[in-house]
Order: sequence, then structure tokens, then C-alpha cells
Amino acid sequence: MCPNASAQDQPVLTPTSTFHFACGDTLPCFTQCCRDVNIYLTPYDVLRLRRSLKIGSGKFLAKYTRHFLARVTNIPVVQFDMSPDTLYCKLVTRDGCSVYNNRPWACRMFPLDLASREGEYQMIVGSDRCKGLKEPNTMTVREWLDTQGVGPYEEMERLFHSVLPPSFKPGAAMDAGLGKLLFLAYDLDRFAEMLDNPRFRAFYELDDELLRQVKEDDEAMLRLAFRYIRSQMDELYQVI
Repeated sequence: MCPNASAQDQPVLTPTSTFHFACGDTLPCFTQCCRDVNIYLTPYDVLRLRRSLKIGSGKFLAKYTRHFLARVTNIPVVQFDMSPDTLYCKLVTRDGCSVYNNRPWACRMFPLDLASREGEYQMIVGSDRCKGLKEPNTMTVREWLDTQGVGPYEEMERLFHSVLPPSFKPGAAMDAGLGKLLFLAYDLDRFAEMLDNPRFRAFYELDDELLRQVKEDDEAMLRLAFRYIRSQMDELYQVI
């Protein structure tokens, strides 16, 4: 998510820091966190969401997201495309999130966000917008993240970042073709089509057992896509 102005001066929190928060449909701001915000998606977010909706990755990306290569860096950017009439997420209802069990990483972390340094966090919103921050329920940052099931999302994101060569510097320019290669992690249907090519399978020495596994396990498919992208990056990436 993209923080609003009232959250920009929030103090830095650590996993042991405590805060107050509770959410429910009795609060006047219920679902307001799903309106008029930038919710950026990871490849694992897309995997979980399109599986929950029982649609392909290509259809999900076309129907529910805005996606493009960032200027200069050409890193893929994928974010929810809000409803043009209401500015709400297209997956939220009056009763709340319709895909709650598979909601994105950013939504699971709310009202927290990652800070600039690893292992640090900050509030993404102030109590003027989120009344849940005034509720008496108290917890540590780590307790909140654990109860929200953030762990698998963090692991998959670390794997995604690991596909970039060690020499790549964040913010540096990258060829658009390599950006499109990174986008394969979001569009697993397209990667699956590549696996159907016998020449592709032979060149990368993909045996029948591995192919059977990834056809039955979306997470295994994503991990294989990460391996393929990294192999291509190692071969093609040139330091500018």
C-alpha cells in the first residue's frame, strides 16, 4: 500500500514494539482501507488471488490490475486497479474482502508497512483514518504478522528478489527485455506454456517428475519460474 500523509511521520517499529489495533464491521471506517489506495502486488499475491478466483494469471492481470514496467529501471509494477466509479478494490464487498483468506501481503500487514531498513516497520495510516488504532486490543508487531500469515509471503518475496544478480543495484537502469523476463513470475500461465515446449524442457533438462510436480503445485511452479528467470539473468544481465 501507499501511505497517506498522516502516516509519513510515524515512528519506526521493531518486531517487539507494541501497538493498538482491531478491525471489524462495527467501525465507521470498515473497508475504507480498501478505497483510494495503491496496493502493489507481488508474484505470490497474484498466485494466491487468481487461484482463489479460479481464473488464469493472464485473465486476473487483465481484469484486476494495472501493470507496467517502471521508468528507467524497467522493473515490473503490478497494482490493483480500483473501481473507477467508487475507487474501491474490485474484490471488496459491504461485508469485507471477498478473498480474505488469500488477501495480498500488503493487506495482511495493515495497518503496518515495511520501513526503509530490514526488520523495521511503521504505521501506514493514522488514527484519523483508521479508527481501529484506537481500539484497546494490544499486540507486538511480530504477534500481528504471525497471526496474519505473513511468513509465506515474505519467503516468496525473498526468492523473487534473489533472481536479480548480486551486481544489480536497486534503482539502476535495466533493459526492458529483462523487465519482461521478470514479469514471467507474475504471469505463470505464460511460463507454463513454455514448459509445454519439448525443446524448452530438453534444453533445461526438466524431467517428467518435476513437470508433474509443478503442474500440480502452484508454489512449485513459481519456484521453478524463479529458477528459470535467475538462470536467464545470470546469462544476459550486463552491468551498465
